[in-house]
Amino acid sequence: MIGPTPPWVLKVGGRELEPGPALARLVELVRGAVRGGRAVVVVHGGGVEVSRRAAELGLATEQRDGLRVTSTEMLEVVVEVLAGRVNNRLVAALEEGGVPSIGVSGVSGRLLSVVPSGDPPDSLGWVGDPAAVDARWLRRTLSDGFTPVVAPLGLDPSGHLRNVNADLAAGAIASALGADLLLLTDVPSVRDAEGRSLTALSPSEAQRLIGRGVAHGGMIPKLDAAVRSLSAGARSVWIGDLDGLGPTGPTEGAGTRIHRPPSQAPSGSLASPLPGAL
Repeated sequence: MIGPTPPWVLKVGGRELEPGPALARLVELVRGAVRGGRAVVVVHGGGVEVSRRAAELGLATEQRDGLRVTSTEMLEVVVEVLAGRVNNRLVAALEEGGVPSIGVSGVSGRLLSVVPSGDPPDSLGWVGDPAAVDARWLRRTLSDGFTPVVAPLGLDPSGHLRNVNADLAAGAIASALGADLLLLTDVPSVRDAEGRSLTALSPSEAQRLIGRGVAHGGMIPKLDAAVRSLSAGARSVWIGDLDGLGPTGPTEGAGTRIHRPPSQAPSGSLASPLPGAL
């Protein structure tokens, strides 16, 4: 349930979604956090499985700055894989591990309201950019002792389903809950131009990494989500791999923390993407 300890919004993807040791470790992590009194929301990706299923159907995969171009046919694949097999696999694993869980998508209860992504809008197809979060039922679910597992889909103003980058979805939810945002990735930390690990970043430094092309691919939406969520109300942001995270939080010196300058108060608004990001 939600208590005095700030909740976590934990974004997972990659190897943690596949059956095996990484998924088992993820379940152990969430179980430890929940039993320690932490409310946890899990937001998952699943891009590798989406691409695999698309290839089986003869659909080409195209990504721009870490976002999947989503045609009508690709949207069907995204819904099938993310809201279907991946979401149910995670819920089943958590339940088996003793963590009461509920699987939903961002469409449920209009959790995620989105606007068309891209420059110009709709240039990425059926991709949505988080614009608002209705977290009322999410709070009730957490208060009832369940761990929500959220597939990153949303509804646009016309009521059309859209694919949402999981990092951006997690950031928007963390903002609405005033939560700590933990973005799991397959690398130990954010790196600078020389490949050195960065243990801490300010939002402006994160913007510079994108603007100079140091951050690329899937790291762009992670840094974008970090900056936006801090501006809109998230308590803190951490980017790293599963090895750097324990049930009480990130290990000392592991991963990268993005911190809000003391003089910057949250705006309460999900800001537009970073310059250079889609």
